[in-house]
Amino acid sequence: MRAPGIPDEEFIRDSEVPMTKEEVRAVVISKLKVGPGDVLLDVGCGTGSVSVEAALLGAEVYAIDKSPRAVELTRRNAEKFGVADRIHVALGEAPRDLPRDIMFTSAFVGGGGRDLPKIVPEVVKLVKPGGRVVIDVVTLETLSALTPLLEGLNHEVVLLHVARGRKVGGYTILSPLNPVFVVTVRL
Repeated sequence: MRAPGIPDEEFIRDSEVPMTKEEVRAVVISKLKVGPGDVLLDVGCGTGSVSVEAALLGAEVYAIDKSPRAVELTRRNAEKFGVADRIHVALGEAPRDLPRDIMFTSAFVGGGGRDLPKIVPEVVKLVKPGGRVVIDVVTLETLSALTPLLEGLNHEVVLLHVARGRKVGGYTILSPLNPVFVVTVRL
């Protein structure tokens, strides 16, 4: 077992397919509390970085994305990291194509955009009591649309602002990544 936070450059990437960045991924995995015996739903899996990290911690992962390229990247990354046997990837659109025959111990919603208000309530229904749903949000509009859905749910919102150092003319300056809201719902 290895600690979360695989460097971004170790993943097979494509500029068209989003990836949850290393520092955000480490927090997401921490909030999901996944480990051996857990079953994770990864909605909007992108490159599969969260799926891979969860599978490396022993979780069984069901990943879905509407992009054929994302599904392919998730499969390739699962193979690269030796966890293809624990990651089941499907092409589909949430919430319509979510697997409804499985009860999950946790779920991560890393995609959804404008459809998030339709996706989150359906995902919550698929997670067992005592489980967690973690959603990462990058726009204020999406956070605003998500806020009413959190009413009455045990939740927290954390804003992550990460900056990475890089050398410029003998100095180290910080280059910021996009701020990300990490929303955790405890069921």
